[in-house]
Amino acid sequence: MTAFHAEMAVHGRYGQPCPDCGAPVQRIVYAQNEANYCAPCQTKGRLFADRALSRLLKRDWPRTIEELEGKGP
Repeated sequence: MTAFHAEMAVHGRYGQPCPDCGAPVQRIVYAQNEANYCAPCQTKGRLFADRALSRLLKRDWPRTIEELEGKGP
């Protein structure tokens, strides 16, 4: 049995385009779980911090999709 539901548009689609806006689906990993989300549609463009990566990168962790793609400050 899976937790997938049709209304979960980006579930399991990390790296693929969001079906609504086309932005790449992001992922955060915590413990043995992961969550996929579309930053523009669900978090107003803000990237959630992946615990392991954000601790490694600290201030270099991108805060937005634009920073992630190298288009922002």
